[in-house]
Amino acid sequence: MIDIVEVLNSHKFTVLWSGGKDSTAALLWTLDNVDHKNWNILYIEVTGNTSPLCNRYVHETAEKLGVSDRLIHAKSENDFFDLIRKNGVPTPMTRWCMRVMKLEVMKRHGHYIQVTGIKQADSRARKNIQLLGKSKNSDNLLINPICYWSDKEVLRYINDHGVPLNPCYRLYGHSGNCMFCPYHTKRAILLTMQDPYWKRKILEVSRYVYGRISKEKIQAWRELSFQTVLSVERGSE
Repeated sequence: MIDIVEVLNSHKFTVLWSGGKDSTAALLWTLDNVDHKNWNILYIEVTGNTSPLCNRYVHETAEKLGVSDRLIHAKSENDFFDLIRKNGVPTPMTRWCMRVMKLEVMKRHGHYIQVTGIKQADSRARKNIQLLGKSKNSDNLLINPICYWSDKEVLRYINDHGVPLNPCYRLYGHSGNCMFCPYHTKRAILLTMQDPYWKRKILEVSRYVYGRISKEKIQAWRELSFQTVLSVERGSE
């Protein structure tokens, strides 16, 4: 069995950090297990669709961990909402957002070996994720150190290191790296749409949908935009 610690300790690599809890745990794991300093951290701001709070969290946490000198804060060239008007709301089939907003940036700033926070528990589609494997979207070799961890283990690991959780989780129910994602949970959609700024931006592009799946997903955002957290909680009692 390949020892991923040995691989990382003998090669340069890039840690992909979104500011979310899983990639934060993967970064902390890297700091705990890698001895050399020939690696960098890539944080990609999705232009127009990332909360400033997420940006701030990443920089403040990097400073606290002493890795600011390795942090690359890159931005996608085009505004996410402008691209929705051109390409429509992203779907599982097109996933143009991943290709345009992230993969192209990774090619410019990332090394061949990349550390991720991907977990098997995240979805059925990730059940086959292993500690080491090739990316389906690029030619990169991926190291997934927390792929077998549960959400509780991730949160405990972060807490044990004295690192605060991204404040966007409390406000929006997600990391804030992608404020508008058609596939956020119902709670994340509800909380995001409580913010007048993001509610306006999202509703403005909600008509740019193509295909049945996109229409079903975007309909949830429209419906929840007219509800409050309190009304939904009362309805579930």
